[in-house]
Amino acid sequence: MNTKSLIMALAVTGISVSAFAQKSAVNSAKSSYESYSTLKAASPKLAEPQIKSAKESIDKAVLHEKTMNDPTAWSYRALIYAELASADSTSASAPLASEALTSLNKAKELDKAGAQKDNIQKAAAILSQGQLMKGKLFYDKQNYTEAYTAFNKGLEFAPGDTTLNYAAAISAMYAKDYPNAIARFNELLPTNYSALENVYSNLSVLYAAQGDTTAAIKVAGEGAVKFPQSSELATREIEFSLMTGKQKEVIEKINTQAEKEPTNKLYPFYLGIAYNASNDNVKAEEAYKKAIAIDPNYSDAYINIGGLIMNNGIEIYNKANKLPANKTTEYTATMKKAQAEFDRALPYLDKAAQLNPKSELALRNLKTYYSIKNNKAKIDEIDAKLKAL
Repeated sequence: MNTKSLIMALAVTGISVSAFAQKSAVNSAKSSYESYSTLKAASPKLAEPQIKSAKESIDKAVLHEKTMNDPTAWSYRALIYAELASADSTSASAPLASEALTSLNKAKELDKAGAQKDNIQKAAAILSQGQLMKGKLFYDKQNYTEAYTAFNKGLEFAPGDTTLNYAAAISAMYAKDYPNAIARFNELLPTNYSALENVYSNLSVLYAAQGDTTAAIKVAGEGAVKFPQSSELATREIEFSLMTGKQKEVIEKINTQAEKEPTNKLYPFYLGIAYNASNDNVKAEEAYKKAIAIDPNYSDAYINIGGLIMNNGIEIYNKANKLPANKTTEYTATMKKAQAEFDRALPYLDKAAQLNPKSELALRNLKTYYSIKNNKAKIDEIDAKLKAL
């Protein structure tokens, strides 16, 4: 036999054996992982050695030059580390999850043919589900900051996952981390998430809490259009509009909503506020009376209608006092008209104070009436109630 040929043959055989050994490491990791998957639910103790064996094999495989660029190796490494991270409740879980994510990204990069698509998706699901469960544990303990961190980490593994996104947004909101809550909720707006109505509602409140009432009105309005049956979103848009001085602009929307919900006392009440701000006191009074007709114990409506009539009387009263001294007849008639308005306001002022005896506004409005009437006994009585508050 030719010695040179023999050496060459041996060299070729050596390369083949080395490559096979590393492929065998990948297969060994796969086999151990599959055994782990079968055993983990029924017998966790028997499953544990299998996942450890899988880890040892796959760590060797991804370091060897023959399999370091094998998408199968990396996809199984992602699976194995994802399982390890999910099963670990200690601080060691984070670096395991980080290794899983690195492996996941490497598998995606190498898997040009898409052969490892199922493993890649499974690994991502294990990681994201693990973060979801960790986040829930923090959330149930009302540790909303850590809950947000866990849920948000889950989005690294499953970008666009609406359940994780919503959970992260809610956690940030309860943690008073408004910028992150707003960011996570906004990411849900283009989706068909089942709780999208709540997303619009919460987002509008968060913008208002940040002082951005323009954005609050815009989001609530967009939500009201998308969910025309949502009383909450329509109400949010109306309330924020009233708060920011957009009373005239919102009157038509209040009327529309009042027609949809004729037994909802809020809409005529809001209409009263809008008309009052637009200096249409006649319509404002009518609106407040409609609110009271719906709920005869609606203290806010009594406060507002009583205050409106009192203010009207004060305007007439001041007008009388500005008349020249020689216009005594006109003065007497105007002052009589003012007193009639004050007296017309009294039943509403009284009722407001009865319904809500701890309302400072109701008591002060009633005190104004008795101050005009120079009734010191009543003034002292109301002052005592105010002091008690």
